[in-house]
Amino acid sequence: MCVVASEPLQDLELGATLLRERPELGGGPLTLVRCDLSGADLRGLDLPGWRFRDCNLDEALLNGSSLDAALFEGGSARNATFTDSDLAGARFEMVDGAGAIFGGALMSEAEFHGCRLMATNFENTRGLGMLLQGSNLYAANLNGCVLASAALTDLRLTEATLRGADLRGSDLTGSVLLHADLYAARLKDADLRGADLGPVDLDRLAALSGAIISRAQAEQILVELANVVVMD
Repeated sequence: MCVVASEPLQDLELGATLLRERPELGGGPLTLVRCDLSGADLRGLDLPGWRFRDCNLDEALLNGSSLDAALFEGGSARNATFTDSDLAGARFEMVDGAGAIFGGALMSEAEFHGCRLMATNFENTRGLGMLLQGSNLYAANLNGCVLASAALTDLRLTEATLRGADLRGSDLTGSVLLHADLYAARLKDADLRGADLGPVDLDRLAALSGAIISRAQAEQILVELANVVVMD
């Protein structure tokens, strides 16, 4: 059966409203372009496959919503709440999601590319295959997240907390881990050769157990820990 895509809805003012009270949004999946949904109440709605292009979702409530395979392109979702929502297969591209809360959300195969995710909370998210690339996760909470066997490249993880996170077999080329909290993180076979590890003390060295590092990184760690001069 052929499904005819609906025309995009553009420049709507939907801020601080109950989306279920807008009958023109009853069909789906819909494409919203440059719409203002700041503070909007989308809790518990079925929005699979919806597209949000350059939309303002700041402080929007999306708790428990079905957003599987949804696409967020540009725009912002600062301090938005996605708690317990279904984001399986969702994709975020160049979105400002600083301070957003994803706790308890299903994130299977969800992807974030080029996003601003400073202080964003991913703790207790569910599912396998979440992918983060080229994004700023300064001071983000990734405690317990499953990020194994993924290309986690070009991430800014400065001062992020990854306690108990599963990073086994992942590639962190180009990522910055300066002052990131790696306590109890699983790093077996994680490739850190192209990452900025920041200063490494004995506790941090223990946290890196099982990870793959370069000879140059190993020499730098030795210099920092023992104040020795390494020569060929």
